[in-house]
Amino acid sequence: MNTVAQQERRAAKRVKLDWPVCLWHDNTQQFYNGRSANISATGALIKLPLTAPIRQDDSVEVNFPAPDDSIEESKVFTARVVRVNRGQSILEGNQFVALQFVNA
Repeated sequence: MNTVAQQERRAAKRVKLDWPVCLWHDNTQQFYNGRSANISATGALIKLPLTAPIRQDDSVEVNFPAPDDSIEESKVFTARVVRVNRGQSILEGNQFVALQFVNA
């Protein structure tokens, strides 16, 4: 599928955001640290280590911590895993996980 068709499927515009995240995985009852790649009002794409046993349809909570010098609080979202892409990133030991925020 071409990029234009993918963009048209999205419910909200995505913005590039390289930010640390902490993901709580309900199935394993463990935290995994990663980084965001992009975010929108309805979801996010995050990069996690391959050791995180994430699967499509898993329930997770993703925490976007506030900057150290900010008075803002961290943002936590409940989400569902809609896609896991190990593809080329497997060479770097990472996987990309697409999340859809619940009640977004």
